[in-house]
Amino acid sequence: MEDYPLAYSEDVLNKSVDRYTDLKFPLYRFVPGLHPHPTNSPDGHSYGLDDEEVSKWNSESWELNEDYLYGIDLYNYHYYWEAHEAWEGLWLASVRGSSEHRFIQGLIKMGAALLKIRMASYEIQDLIGARTLSKSGMELMSSVGVSNFMGLDIESYLKAYSNYINPILEDVIPSIDGSTPRLVLGF
Repeated sequence: MEDYPLAYSEDVLNKSVDRYTDLKFPLYRFVPGLHPHPTNSPDGHSYGLDDEEVSKWNSESWELNEDYLYGIDLYNYHYYWEAHEAWEGLWLASVRGSSEHRFIQGLIKMGAALLKIRMASYEIQDLIGARTLSKSGMELMSSVGVSNFMGLDIESYLKAYSNYINPILEDVIPSIDGSTPRLVLGF
């Protein structure tokens, strides 16, 4: 299996990146077309694992929400597909159209855009998907209506994210590396 390294060293890639959980990371960062599908392929890193149903949750208790925090860890360590999976149950269990629903959906789309940027180094047309996903993800995050939500300074993050993805508007593929914006939570 192609490892698809993001840096010469994980230590270089993830220098000074905080972890919010002690949960283990998957064996590889899934990139469609490069790796076995995590849940559909018998060779996938999560094959055979049952999805746990997420019950109703409260955004005010975000610092105790392991699914949310693990998704943040996965995202910050460039496991974008896996972060989506961690957050999917939260999104499905939230009230449609609520701040929680828009926030989680925004995180999912913004992470999916970063995955598309990774994929664009193999297929440039993936930048089209990255543009669409990043725009809609940023709009969803902006629509939450507060500057800080679930520990995230939304305005600061959106500014960093926007600066990072701007080159894709000119068909330039930014590197997924230590400069990729991270989700930093304030406890």
